[in-house]
Amino acid sequence: MREIVEFSLEAGSPPPAEASDEPVPRDIGPYELPFLPNRSVYVVVPASTSSPQRLIANLHGLCNPPGYACGYWTRAASEVGFLVCPEGNARCGPGAYNAPTWTESFEAMSEDLERAVEATEGAYPGQISREGAVLTGFSRGGYAAAALAAAHPGRWPFLVLVEADVTLTVPLLRQAGVRSVAMLAGEWGSQLAGEKMTCDSLAKQGFPIRLFVMPKVGHSYSADIDEQMRQALAFVLAHE
Repeated sequence: MREIVEFSLEAGSPPPAEASDEPVPRDIGPYELPFLPNRSVYVVVPASTSSPQRLIANLHGLCNPPGYACGYWTRAASEVGFLVCPEGNARCGPGAYNAPTWTESFEAMSEDLERAVEATEGAYPGQISREGAVLTGFSRGGYAAAALAAAHPGRWPFLVLVEADVTLTVPLLRQAGVRSVAMLAGEWGSQLAGEKMTCDSLAKQGFPIRLFVMPKVGHSYSADIDEQMRQALAFVLAHE
């Protein structure tokens, strides 16, 4: 593993990569690893090193770094598994706010995500399981997450889509091997009405889907996002 670089949240030294049969508590991070030239993946690890643990992948939004898209619910993620959040392929700069963004196709995003997962698996050999993987996404990342699940049936059985009024149908989700979906929307945002219609429609058809409303925000995370994501993850995984 290369030297860990401080990201937008404080990062310390990485925990030992060796797996253990005993649950040994460790610092959950966040940590940063290189996965492509000039690009990094933001990683949060579970506190326990016992047995392979679930992969949770995240795709951030436009001009929206992993330190935001993933950094505000690290505790909830670490309770479920490894959180892997790659930087996008481009930057929003020039300027002070030179945050990562996406300009490539959804399939290219999928390929980059797989490279980021491979880099994380290399740093934590034998500790990450793709069984029952969760794919999450914020805004543009949410639209991409739904597209990736459809393009790769069975790869992403659980979806958590945040601030992304994605068009979903029961046949599409069944064909993709998606077992359940959680959608999050800001109380004051433009995505709430559409997400509610989608959730109501699919729930009436018997598909496991639930809407979580983030209070007092628009197109951003609410102050209680760690708890919101904890509940969203618990909901989708209840249908494993």
